[in-house]
Amino acid sequence: MLAGLFYFLYIPLPSSKHPYRLYSTDHGDDLKEVLKKSIRASKQSITLHSYAITDLGILSLLKKKGQEGVNIHLIYDDQASPHLKGLQENHLFLYPIRGKGLMHEKIWIFDETLLFLGSTNLTPSSLKMHDNLMVGLYAPSLAQALSAGRPEKYAEQIGSRKLLYYSLPSQEALETLLKTLDQTQKTVKISLFTFTHSSIVNKLIQLHQRGVKVKITLDRTTAQGASQKARKALEGAGIQVRESSGRELMHHKCAEIDNKIFIIGSANWTQSAFNKNRDFLLFIYY
Repeated sequence: MLAGLFYFLYIPLPSSKHPYRLYSTDHGDDLKEVLKKSIRASKQSITLHSYAITDLGILSLLKKKGQEGVNIHLIYDDQASPHLKGLQENHLFLYPIRGKGLMHEKIWIFDETLLFLGSTNLTPSSLKMHDNLMVGLYAPSLAQALSAGRPEKYAEQIGSRKLLYYSLPSQEALETLLKTLDQTQKTVKISLFTFTHSSIVNKLIQLHQRGVKVKITLDRTTAQGASQKARKALEGAGIQVRESSGRELMHHKCAEIDNKIFIIGSANWTQSAFNKNRDFLLFIYY
């Protein structure tokens, strides 16, 4: 109990002085507490994009903030959170999305200044049990752009880091990913829940053949299922593919290139993500 209180009081959020922070369940970060603290601190608006929004504690806290006059905007996949249709409150606005692909984004925006982007759905299991990763940014321009809509492409400088954001589906995002991977000189480290895109698989094999050290970790369930074909192709080319351990999902969608470029998104590296799903991909240049 005391440990939880200490974490809540001292959990660091991005700020103008420290505009970039990385939160990972692998390192013991409590993503639900990050979200709750950000919600409580909001004064004007909260915009949450999530495939599913089912955590009752989060919904109760959002309802309370709406009653305080904070405008709440929830964008979600219509089929993943059908119960939200009955949630009617002043200052709380619902935007169920239904289309040919999934509404698969995971973006949290607070007062159009602070935002978090990554792999976490707003469900009890995603927030508290599965392995997930979020980037926290104090980035008013990007936060305002994402609050206003879905820019196809957006670039911004945050401290010493350059950001390049893509809304998916996007062939340009895929081309940028392939070109960025092609720049690798020494090592690329990749952690993915689902990996099926043949063009990216082929690119990694090319990197391995020219001497780049390719390190890949896949979720153990998808490695034996949806990602099996990609895993076998990589292993057949001599690339070792690790599988996650434990009962929880390894839900990451990220890569690091030569300790210089970090790539994170809500997108699994699949055809659907780049061709039809509502996803995003963020490139962070150190």
